[in-house]
Amino acid sequence: MASFVNLYADAIDTELGTNDSQVLFTTARRKHAVNEGYRQFADLTECLTRQSSVTVSSGAQEFNLLSTTVLPSGDFVRIAAQAPVYQTFDSNGSLLMSLAGDQDFPQREVQWLDAADNGWRSTSYGAPTGWYLRRSGGQFLFGLDRPSDVSTTSSQTAHLLIPYVPKPSSMTSDTDVPFTISSQTRTDLEPYHQGIVHYAAHKLEKLRKDTEASDRQLQAFLGYVQRYIQATRPKGPRAVRTSKSYFKASQRGSRGERSHLGSYYR
Repeated sequence: MASFVNLYADAIDTELGTNDSQVLFTTARRKHAVNEGYRQFADLTECLTRQSSVTVSSGAQEFNLLSTTVLPSGDFVRIAAQAPVYQTFDSNGSLLMSLAGDQDFPQREVQWLDAADNGWRSTSYGAPTGWYLRRSGGQFLFGLDRPSDVSTTSSQTAHLLIPYVPKPSSMTSDTDVPFTISSQTRTDLEPYHQGIVHYAAHKLEKLRKDTEASDRQLQAFLGYVQRYIQATRPKGPRAVRTSKSYFKASQRGSRGERSHLGSYYR
């Protein structure tokens, strides 16, 4: 398992063809370039994801994903490919309802909600039928399409499970290992450590104005990105399904009518 010092020292030496760490390729520059490569790989591949459970009180509708009150780690980059989940529980902690996926809890655009559901901005409480993202100044908001109707009188609780792509913390100690979060290391990602080195070399080659070498290192880095994406694609044939379940819609009554609008606005 390659540690931070292995990456910014010997591995970089090999790619640059020099062990200079005092003049042009200083140790500080090497460390910075490796950490930048680490963050770029994590961002492009979504190989690191976290899931946070957010308590939803009665009447709550929007949550600032940049707030440490909502996501305590304060490392939010974007919602992950895995969909959010809305769940309610009774006073004993038993699951009452779980909404997830394109049919029960789809992502909507605010413009879509304005066009398809005139009353979504009202204060009428209810079980959400979708979620949206909204930017407002320095906030990045996750919203429910209607305020939560969780019953506090019967001691019900509601939670949002929000999977997201985090910004990994910079490695600082020589013994730090890439892809480590909360002292847990993704050892399965060791084969991709060299990709981080290629990105670092891409940045460092710019210091000696060698554009061709810099581009070559960037292509090598992107090769590791594609290798990861290909390796993590689902195996076997992909199932084809409709975007709307008419059976579920018939059971939801008015929610079904609302879902029917979705087939015209997608």
